[in-house]
Amino acid sequence: MRNWKKLIAALLLLAFAVAGCAKEDVRESGKIEEATPSPKIEPSALPVAKQRPEPLQEGMEGEKVEELQARLVALNYLDWEQETGSYGPETFYAVKAFQVQNGLEVSGIADEQMQELLYSDEAKECDPFDLLAPTTHMSFEELVMSDDGTRNYYPKGYPQAGTYQIIVDLKHQVTMVFSKDEEGNYTVPVRYMLCSTGKNDCTPKGKFKMDKYHVRFSQFVRDKTYGQFWTQIRGAIYFHSILYSQFNTSTYIEEVWERFGKADSHGCVRLTVPDAKWMYFHIAPGTVCIVRNGDASDAETAAIRERLVLAALPGERVDVEPSQIIDTDYWREQDIPIETPFVQGSQN
Repeated sequence: MRNWKKLIAALLLLAFAVAGCAKEDVRESGKIEEATPSPKIEPSALPVAKQRPEPLQEGMEGEKVEELQARLVALNYLDWEQETGSYGPETFYAVKAFQVQNGLEVSGIADEQMQELLYSDEAKECDPFDLLAPTTHMSFEELVMSDDGTRNYYPKGYPQAGTYQIIVDLKHQVTMVFSKDEEGNYTVPVRYMLCSTGKNDCTPKGKFKMDKYHVRFSQFVRDKTYGQFWTQIRGAIYFHSILYSQFNTSTYIEEVWERFGKADSHGCVRLTVPDAKWMYFHIAPGTVCIVRNGDASDAETAAIRERLVLAALPGERVDVEPSQIIDTDYWREQDIPIETPFVQGSQN
């Protein structure tokens, strides 16, 4: 019995000794494992905020402009030969057209919002009809109430007389302007305009050379109404804007707009303000103007007329300062080539 107790005591002493040695070995070897530290992230691996595109505008040049132009070419807003890397008038108008057709604020400046949409899958391809008939996208205010405030103001000059040819189609109440093709024929469309010609067939028909007399904003003696941008066809027959009861555009005559696109004048050819203004500054005296009866079987002109849908008359009269109306047309007076100087003609 005594020997058995001694044996147990010896085994316990041995166990304590082994445990003590193990602790010492761990301390000396330093093999206590610590948590693995997270890998250090270098600054270059950190996420970088997306760089906002620089606004691009007329007068700028460089790679970013060329990229902008290439995208506009791909969407048919710009011709490929205009991809020059220089932001000139053609790019300005292409940007305006993109902004118009994609529902953006119209400025001609390729701002951040415009560029983000332009380079996205949501960008719309150009509708070429809008370029030929910009009045179809314009507001009632721009069509009827535009007024730059000038009064006795005349063009500095025009492109030469043979640049354009005008056709007024009485059947369809459409005025069309064409320029020459490579063979010298007037087949290239420049502008399509809804119009109102003379009631009771009183607009003279035939082939005329545009006369010289111009009036910026004045009264018609016959009915005491007013109109803007008179461009003389011959004698007392003019292209001019819709009518006003007084010498400002807030007095537009509602009935005139309601009948616009129908034969309703005293012989002149009424146009929207933007179209009358285009004529005033682009059409040189001597330009050929053909006034024709038109034909119901003319499918091409009928198709143009069908698409010339303009803003409706508002339910309540509009009162807005003309200076607040944004110009969404695709031309500026400063970009018109002056090849024929302006000379005021006679009203007779």
